[in-house]
Amino acid sequence: MIDSVTIENFKAFKEETLVLGNHTLFIGTNKSGKTTFLEALDAFFNHRIELQDVRNKQRPVVVECLIDEKRYKKVFTPPHYHFNVNASKGDFEDLLAIQYLYLPKKPVSLEHFFNQCFALHYKAQNETNANGIFKDLSFFETTPRLIHKNLSFAFDLRFRNIHSEQDRKQFRAHLLKTSTANRKVYLGIDEIEHSLPFSHYRTIVDQSEQTFIVSKQKRFINDFPYTFHPLYKTNIQKEFRTVTGPLHKTKKKPFLLVEGKYDVPWFESALVHLGKFEDYRVLPCGGTGNIQFVERQLKKADYKTIAVTDGDSDVSDFRLKREIIELYADYGFVNVKFRTDFTRQPKTKRELFKAINAHEDEVKNVLASYPTHHLYKSHPFVQEVSSILKRAEKER
Repeated sequence: MIDSVTIENFKAFKEETLVLGNHTLFIGTNKSGKTTFLEALDAFFNHRIELQDVRNKQRPVVVECLIDEKRYKKVFTPPHYHFNVNASKGDFEDLLAIQYLYLPKKPVSLEHFFNQCFALHYKAQNETNANGIFKDLSFFETTPRLIHKNLSFAFDLRFRNIHSEQDRKQFRAHLLKTSTANRKVYLGIDEIEHSLPFSHYRTIVDQSEQTFIVSKQKRFINDFPYTFHPLYKTNIQKEFRTVTGPLHKTKKKPFLLVEGKYDVPWFESALVHLGKFEDYRVLPCGGTGNIQFVERQLKKADYKTIAVTDGDSDVSDFRLKREIIELYADYGFVNVKFRTDFTRQPKTKRELFKAINAHEDEVKNVLASYPTHHLYKSHPFVQEVSSILKRAEKER
């Protein structure tokens, strides 16, 4: 899975890192970067960049993905912003099995969408087997005509039963179910309510390798059971309604407040191992200084909260035993990733960062992939989270 994505010089982001869950829903105000993220992945996997989306035309666009703990950096250089393999880093042959399908805010024509889905079949198997997609379309009573030339496809459909917008959504859902089954497909869907019916989206999400969804519709946001990622143009204190606005129907689900975005996979993974993932929403607060503000605002709106901070903070009743969450990563993992030579677990954040020749954000980004792949139920961090939750539930 994609653990995190770093984007430079592209649309809303001068430079930004987003930490991801297995499936992630983004909410936020206009121009906060939701569409930018989905299009950056399209650039990374499919090499699609529009010149008007480049912030500084003198600089390259860079998209770096941490996928299954391996780093892949793609650089697109001016003036035409083609993929520059010499400036890029990573074993890109590893990515050949991955397919990214982007559904924009304004849905493309059904003919074009069929071509995209057909291409997924073609790439995953071969042309003969890919024709199996036609059998799955009998429900729609379609008459296909396929033209194959240099791996581009044109498709003429006579849509006998597809007249309304709801019919179109049903058709897309059927194609996606067929196209994502048994394939390593990543889906980016901008404002999902325009492309798919609510009744089908969970099935499509669950059978996809990983999904990244943007929505403005409350029923999608409230129902989404996976990672919840708010984005802000400025900061959480100025745009707090981004969080509370769509969530009026979820007051039964307490917020687990954490310091920042790099903490989210740690707590979500711990909740998974404790069987409590669906009982909480993990919310990053953009730093220790925002936690008390966020907690006050949520309590005013009658939400239940548990604020958990690193051990070096005193702004919460619930603190971890170690100074920072990164100190819970096994020292052997740290040695492999940063070529350090620890023979025991570092005890302080100063000891950790002093030994690593990298920017602090880079260190936190790499170590944020640790919990997704290496946590287990008896891990000290998971057990601490378990104790915190039990104590918080007793105090309610």
